[in-house]
Amino acid sequence: MKTWKTWIAGTASLSLAATLAACGSDGSSSAPSAQPKDGGKDAGAGAKQVEITFANWISVEEGTKEAFNQLIADFEKKHPNIKVKSIGIPFAQFKDQVLVSSTGGNSPDVTMSNQNFTPAFFGAKIAEPMESHLGAELINDIVDGSKAGVTFDGKVVAMPWAPHPNALFWNKALFKKAGLDPEKPPKTWDEMIEMAKKIAALGKDDKGNPIYGIGENGASDSYTGNMLMRIAYSYGGKFVDDKGAIVYDQGSALKESLMYVKDMITNKVSPKGAMMKDLRPMFANGALGMLIDGDFGRTNFRTMSGKGEAYDKEWGVATVPVGKSGKSETVFTEHQLVIPAGSKNKAEAAEFVKYLVSKDAMLIYHKLNGIMSSRKSIASLPEMNEDDYAKVFNAQMKSASPLPAANPKFDNAMKTSTDMIVLVTEGGKSAEEAISTVMPKIKELYK
Repeated sequence: MKTWKTWIAGTASLSLAATLAACGSDGSSSAPSAQPKDGGKDAGAGAKQVEITFANWISVEEGTKEAFNQLIADFEKKHPNIKVKSIGIPFAQFKDQVLVSSTGGNSPDVTMSNQNFTPAFFGAKIAEPMESHLGAELINDIVDGSKAGVTFDGKVVAMPWAPHPNALFWNKALFKKAGLDPEKPPKTWDEMIEMAKKIAALGKDDKGNPIYGIGENGASDSYTGNMLMRIAYSYGGKFVDDKGAIVYDQGSALKESLMYVKDMITNKVSPKGAMMKDLRPMFANGALGMLIDGDFGRTNFRTMSGKGEAYDKEWGVATVPVGKSGKSETVFTEHQLVIPAGSKNKAEAAEFVKYLVSKDAMLIYHKLNGIMSSRKSIASLPEMNEDDYAKVFNAQMKSASPLPAANPKFDNAMKTSTDMIVLVTEGGKSAEEAISTVMPKIKELYK
């Protein structure tokens, strides 16, 4: 019997500390011109060449390799005195490897981060205020929601790069097969559930693969915790109050969210125990009716389907359906950039960061991967709103919330929160039992 796990693909692992310590290793490539204030300043071919290290995960992910190569190559072309040495680390190992390396005195000059990792980097005194490196003009250009997510103790400690708000993708062929209008995605949360169940009722495709109505994360990783929180927002919940105290278990939102996830997974409307890396190829291969994912979805689905741009005709994208909160709720799962306190080349690192968030760099990233910009001046450009796809994600940014990640233990809390999903979907527990079991552990992390 075929199961959804047929879609899973493995990833390789690298050691950051070993790579940083190695001599003569070259993982560089190139990137586009920008105005001087955006990091496009040509430092001159006669200047002494400096090599900076860039810890990242996009160079080892198939969907972003090409964008990474073009960005680095063009940056080096415009900055002949700076060479970028790429330290590619699979996402699952990224936070721990950067923490170990940086606290051990072997810090990269620039590191990628996200809203889960930055609190840990800040707590470990790796991330430091960025305004002195990038200037007030650039800091003030950050979209408000993104800026709130990188502000710690009143200081911006990471530069938002790609905001990645989540929106709803739907498979038009499965909609039609299930008797639904392929051109009309759900507008409300209840409609989404109803449509998902109709699609799941199709059972299997002609090859015997199971068909699911929607893909909800059910694995034991922090990203799944982020997605549970996204669902809770739709039910009118919140994780912390204005003072940072955990209120996740207050009211009915968390309970209703767990009941929704249990309903979807136990009734086989969504696959059990899936990570996002499992759900994406399932959607690309026609096994999922709907998936809530980020702006890089189009590129991923084109690649994973094997159909390229022709696959665009088979799916659509819309803002997340409105739930009990009364608005389209989603979260920024953004990529960020940090200049670590231990960087040995901070001036050159700053030029690199300025470039990566510049207009020219973002246009390359947008063209290749559909990535939006976290800068107000760039997000509003016609070139960043050239089609319905871009317009949906820019509209979704307006209702997206930053993850409430001020506490250094936030990533740990998100991973721990997934125990509630496991308890209700695999452990036979009620939502109330799962909450009473897991929430004390999360609150203990925040003490």
